[in-house]
Amino acid sequence: MKLPSISRAATDARDTFRRFPLVIIDAIIGTICGLILIDAPDPSRPSVLIQIVFGAVLGFPLLTGCAITFEKLKWEKSRSLIVQLAAVVCVGLYAMTVPQDLGAAPEIHGFRLLMLTTGMVLMVFAAPYLVGHESERGYWNFCKTIILRILTAALYAVVLWGGLAIALAALDNLFGVEVPPKRYGELWACINGIFSTWFVLAGVPKEPDRLDDAREYPKGLKIFSQYILFPLVLVYLVILYAYLGKILFAWNWPQGWVSGLILGFIATGFVSLLLLHPIRDRIENVWMNTASRWFYVIIIPMIIMLFLAVWRRVSEYGFTEGRYLGIAAVVWLCVVTPYFIFSSKKKILFLASSLCMAVFVVSVGPWGMFAVSEKSQVNRLEELLIENHILVDGHVQSRHDSLRIETTRRINSIIGYLSGMHGFGAIQPWFTESLSRDTLHSGAPYKDPALVAKMMGVTYVRPML
Repeated sequence: MKLPSISRAATDARDTFRRFPLVIIDAIIGTICGLILIDAPDPSRPSVLIQIVFGAVLGFPLLTGCAITFEKLKWEKSRSLIVQLAAVVCVGLYAMTVPQDLGAAPEIHGFRLLMLTTGMVLMVFAAPYLVGHESERGYWNFCKTIILRILTAALYAVVLWGGLAIALAALDNLFGVEVPPKRYGELWACINGIFSTWFVLAGVPKEPDRLDDAREYPKGLKIFSQYILFPLVLVYLVILYAYLGKILFAWNWPQGWVSGLILGFIATGFVSLLLLHPIRDRIENVWMNTASRWFYVIIIPMIIMLFLAVWRRVSEYGFTEGRYLGIAAVVWLCVVTPYFIFSSKKKILFLASSLCMAVFVVSVGPWGMFAVSEKSQVNRLEELLIENHILVDGHVQSRHDSLRIETTRRINSIIGYLSGMHGFGAIQPWFTESLSRDTLHSGAPYKDPALVAKMMGVTYVRPML
């Protein structure tokens, strides 16, 4: 294999910048702000740079998806840039909702960024093929090319960071040059923020339509899918059906822990079938078509068991973000499974596009995971307080009868959850005294959960939600 020259690499980098100017500028700005935050003497101080980093993280997949989609639609460059600039404005509006003192803020902001970024990444894979010409083989090759590019970039980043980190350590230990520990974090941020993103963008197919006729299938990918992933699916299948038999024999509810195993089984099965999708019609791979058809039938009992396992926790302890996602996964599977069983088309694009839509739906709005979970836990807390005469006429009373230890644990469990994920804004009307701290510079914006429990006249114990 002929390695590219330095001039060739520079030319490719320049061409990539011309294709994705706003994406690369977004990555550079986010990286610079991240480096400044890492190097700051007091990282806990509020800073507008945190908002910029959040916006840059969300903006990277959004702008990438827009650029690839408009390129596939053969839009003029100026028209594409105008729409991308509008997307930048939307990202900026989102960033303004992120608190500048993120380290002291509730965790909801980080989880919301994770969900929205996941949806945007799925959009990168789905959007270009939701418009214009669509080919199953071309779409599969498009996804394969980008995923392999991402994995290659990750490998290069680890090796590059490891080599440079050892070099810094050598300067520190051999020559006495002081290298602060934060330099290693800055090195990692710089490599992933600039090198990796630029490298991945350089590998995005310039003419996706040409992928329709590509017939090459990596032998290593077939070995990995057929001899590693597929046997794992069988192992999961045996364990889960044995557990299902135990449930039916003993007539017990499934345990909540099994939901993770079910999702792992289904996800592994999806990945395995998707990787083998282009070669399923070859004569020597007839069994793949059979396995693909039966897989969606086999997972039906698993979906039912997943719903029962998650719903048991919901009925006992209310919604949290994790349980909401479990129910959302069941709903999505109830849409996807019939599609692949009864539809004559069975397009793999439906997986990415439907999952992308589902992620966005559950991430925002009063129906979303954050709003529903907060409301569910606040309602549970309200019921417990009213039942034990702590909340009377909408106001908390600190003097009341002693509580059972289980009631105390449940109250503290909800208080701890609200403190970590959402804050106490929803229950503030119950108190005459403010639940916020006097100053944001003293740490978290809300009072310690133990102090809030004390204001209710409840003994603080370690929460076990």
